[in-house]
Amino acid sequence: MRSRRGAAVGLVGALVAALSVIGIDGVGTGEDAGASSPHLSVTVSLLTFGSTTLGTVSAPDTFTLTNGGATTDTIDLQTDDLTFTGPAADDYAALPGSNCPGNGTSTIVLGASASCLVDVYFAPGARGQRNATMEIHGSADTSSGSVSISLEGTGSIGYYQVDDQGNVAVGGDAGYYGGLGGQTLNQPIVAITPTGDDGGYWLVAADGGVFTFGDALFYGSAGNLVLNQPIVGMARTSDAAGYWLVAADGGVFTYGDAQFYGSTGNLVLNQPIVGMAPTPDGGGYWLVAADGGVFTYGDAQFYGSTGNLVLNQPIVGMAPTPDGGGYWLVASDGGIFAYGDAQFYGSTGNLVLNQPIVGMAAMPTGNGYWLSAADGGLFNYGDAPFFGSAVGAGLGQVVGMASDGGPTLQAQFDVPALRRAHLEEIESARPAVPREH
Repeated sequence: MRSRRGAAVGLVGALVAALSVIGIDGVGTGEDAGASSPHLSVTVSLLTFGSTTLGTVSAPDTFTLTNGGATTDTIDLQTDDLTFTGPAADDYAALPGSNCPGNGTSTIVLGASASCLVDVYFAPGARGQRNATMEIHGSADTSSGSVSISLEGTGSIGYYQVDDQGNVAVGGDAGYYGGLGGQTLNQPIVAITPTGDDGGYWLVAADGGVFTFGDALFYGSAGNLVLNQPIVGMARTSDAAGYWLVAADGGVFTYGDAQFYGSTGNLVLNQPIVGMAPTPDGGGYWLVAADGGVFTYGDAQFYGSTGNLVLNQPIVGMAPTPDGGGYWLVASDGGIFAYGDAQFYGSTGNLVLNQPIVGMAAMPTGNGYWLSAADGGLFNYGDAPFFGSAVGAGLGQVVGMASDGGPTLQAQFDVPALRRAHLEEIESARPAVPREH
């Protein structure tokens, strides 16, 4: 089921920003744990979260924790009082529920025979089955006992391809929310930008017209402006409450909470800008030109470019790595150029293509990517799965592609405790709907 909707300060801030756009996907179900215990007890033995898109966090599934001892028990969910083990231990986190006495963030203080709700979240770090075991250890007279719950969930992913008339094709778990097929457009569509929660997307046209679908909100457009050069790309902010448009001269237009960090609009470019990509925290962006020149603004870092290389074919797009520590550039022959922490997983540079490559999208894990050709042909590398292509799906000239979801927490941060500690930001930002078992 889908619903609609950073160093102490540096890393934490980036994590909070990343979590602020993570959608709520999947609904957990619990199995009864049976009779109460003389120590700690829980009402379930298994929580099943179902399928959740990579880069999103599930809605919380909830169970009741009871102190069966004779004295007050204090349990801190950010210490060894709570442990996760198993192959996907880093994919899960637990927070006190709304009725839990304590500090309101991580500590639960339960009097003798008292109970409260605990919320468990699932943020898949990879595709497929992601299982773990959660164990809660008591204190006081319950310290000799602990309770465990098995956790099951599945990580999923999908992608979009769009043609110049606004027809959209989907693959994998990407949700289809509509397109512009059959409508008369002033200018052709040039890009598709998902909201990041698998709940919607924007389409943008060469005249800067913006079209919204699903939970994508309209924050403005350049459709009523006289542009020096056509719009060639779009990127959303980290919370999906705004977006940037970029023109072929590198002029940048901001809407919603998107901030202006600079542009190449006043520079004489060797080659036109062909695309842009935001940093993970939305505090900057990269612009890339057809010769592979890379321009950085805000907190976007420069890791290299093809600006001084003789290319067989022009660059047509770029994609950042999940932590913003690198990026890939792709040429129209499918040649891939990797910089920073971006790894090379393959290319179509040695293949004879029916139609040129027009865009790419990176896996939320950072371990693979897709390339899309103008005829809808789709090429997958690394851990990027193939779910079919727009060939034969009724699309015309494909102009771009994008993946649903967003960067996984595991790909952005390698400190599991920090990820879990700040899942409380989700709790405070979204009203939870407890489901007690």
